[in-house]
Amino acid sequence: MKKILHIISQYPGKTGSGIYLQELIREGNKKNYIQGLIAGIPNGDSIKLSYIDKFYPLIFNTEELPFPILGMSDIMPYESVRYCDLTIDMLNKWKFYFKRVILNAIEDFKPDIILSHHLWLSTSLVAKLAEDIKVIGICHGTDIRQFEKCPQYRQEVLVGCKELDKIFSLSEEQREDISMKYNIPNEKIMVIGGGYNEDIFSPPLNKVYNNEIKMVYAGKLSYAKGIMSLLRVFDKLKEKYNIRLILAGSGTGEEEKKIKELGTRLGVELLGEVTQRNLGKIFKESDIFVLPSFYEGLSLVTIEALASGLLAVVTEIPGLKSNLGDTINNSGVIEYVQLPDMSQVDKPLEIELPLFEDRLQDAIERQIVKKYENYKMDYNTKKEIKKMSWGNVFNKIEGYF
Repeated sequence: MKKILHIISQYPGKTGSGIYLQELIREGNKKNYIQGLIAGIPNGDSIKLSYIDKFYPLIFNTEELPFPILGMSDIMPYESVRYCDLTIDMLNKWKFYFKRVILNAIEDFKPDIILSHHLWLSTSLVAKLAEDIKVIGICHGTDIRQFEKCPQYRQEVLVGCKELDKIFSLSEEQREDISMKYNIPNEKIMVIGGGYNEDIFSPPLNKVYNNEIKMVYAGKLSYAKGIMSLLRVFDKLKEKYNIRLILAGSGTGEEEKKIKELGTRLGVELLGEVTQRNLGKIFKESDIFVLPSFYEGLSLVTIEALASGLLAVVTEIPGLKSNLGDTINNSGVIEYVQLPDMSQVDKPLEIELPLFEDRLQDAIERQIVKKYENYKMDYNTKKEIKKMSWGNVFNKIEGYF
């Protein structure tokens, strides 16, 4: 059977790309592929990887790499370093030891195919080192954001990424963006989309309905996710409805602290980081999923929420909208909120926030009305959501092996 080497430069979980990685490995196991993994982990981490045949860690916070994991987002759900804060010495150490891990894995594991996550420095390095092996890069959106925010690395990224055999994108819009920014022909980029785990995310069999509205957000606790706006809107909604808000996720630094302070003051349930299985249970007990994010590559968690039977309110994330398609978008199960004008790729203009929050509140209230009217998802919408299982996503990917 073919051997697949998966590569992600950060932690193999806890983020959207980490979940994507885990689900591809899980589906690969179902088809009896032999699988290896290169991933970044902090020193002393007790990660259990029973689902992988060979693990080649790049260990941070050591004498060799005396700093935390490099994060593809500026705010990660664990200790990390931003690419914009890297010194030349840090970058050179990272390259040296990452190269050593890659070459060791190639020599020891002898993969037939390499799936490398993020069109960024790590994938560029992999593409240059794996000369006779098919290397496929997977874009997650955060890589494009780093490409825009850190121009000092663009040339190095471009040199390696042009050597990739194929690139998988999450949406048609992302495909066009990759082609334009990375100067890669469209025909080399395949739209794969994202999925959900059918074993975890499904509607409850016997849901108890009452007058209380249970609203949930799941993801990083950061300003770029629009959580401060959500909290301010929740404060207004409490005056009109019997409503609860749950935040499932974690962050770091001052942003997480400020979010938790305001959330606690407003009576929000702060669950911290939860497992996928626990998130599935939370979704089954909830009514409305809200994602007020200012930037997303695709938003797997929205797909997971829809698969769990939730009504959803999300910002107009181009990749998500095209990936879901007209049947779901026009069904009423999801309400889109127009984004504010931005000062940076993931930072809104402050003057725009009041109107954005008005739009967010209106969209949530429309879903509250549907909840009270006992909205039921129609057959065609359920059928379209079912197509987004990870099994179907892997089948698409497998076609390019």
